[in-house]
Amino acid sequence: MTHYAWTLRARGRQDIQRVTTLAELQETLRTVGLPGVAPTDWIVANIWRDTIPAHGQYTHDEGGKHEWSLIWTKVDW
Repeated sequence: MTHYAWTLRARGRQDIQRVTTLAELQETLRTVGLPGVAPTDWIVANIWRDTIPAHGQYTHDEGGKHEWSLIWTKVDW
């Protein structure tokens, strides 16, 4: 099973840093209530499309009042 080390940053909130599966990351995105967020499955599908890169970064509403970001890297487990 593939795991990812990731950091979720959002304005006015403490960073969330974890090592989880993709499903657990999706669940975290679904439950944290990020501002201006589209449905979690859509976000993850658009970040990774059909293949999940080993590492990357996604920023939502860059420079805007609803900005948040996700940085991830694949880890050997």
